[in-house]
Amino acid sequence: MVVKFSGEPLTRWNGTRNMTLEEDFYFIDKDNKKWNAPKGSCINGATIPRVLWASVGSPYTGCYRRASVIHDVAVGELCNPKVTNKQRKLADKMFHEACLHDGCNEEFAFILYIGVRIGAWTIQLGKLFQVGEPSEIGLRKMSPEDTFISMKFWHLVDIVKSSDNLTNLDDLDNVIDKFLGI
Repeated sequence: MVVKFSGEPLTRWNGTRNMTLEEDFYFIDKDNKKWNAPKGSCINGATIPRVLWASVGSPYTGCYRRASVIHDVAVGELCNPKVTNKQRKLADKMFHEACLHDGCNEEFAFILYIGVRIGAWTIQLGKLFQVGEPSEIGLRKMSPEDTFISMKFWHLVDIVKSSDNLTNLDDLDNVIDKFLGI
């Protein structure tokens, strides 16, 4: 089995931050599962909350760019909002693997993984934690909700960095679920 991306995603801007895939794109994981992002899929790079972008990187950049495209489609934020929590967790794990495959080191891939898990958690919290578009000049003030999300994220990162026994995603998931009360 060969872990791979189909190539580079070909996209078209569609609004402020949204993009539409102009051709099929996919990732094949270590279990030989093909994660499809079909032509016409909508992506927004928003599975990691905006408040964390300054810390871990903004959408469409870095060694996780291709992984984020596949993850956006898999978690359904714009294309398929009926994704279950179980499907979301599988997509989050795929995102981690795809990040590693595309050159992220293990520590950064774990941090990105925590980011997408925090993103799923904030969606479950409801409208209070939904982040709007930035102002016309691109400035955005930290809200109390942003501060709360950021604090939770960095506390989880500290837990992971200080623990010698968190070497796989299942162990990390247990810590995240317990910490977030999921």
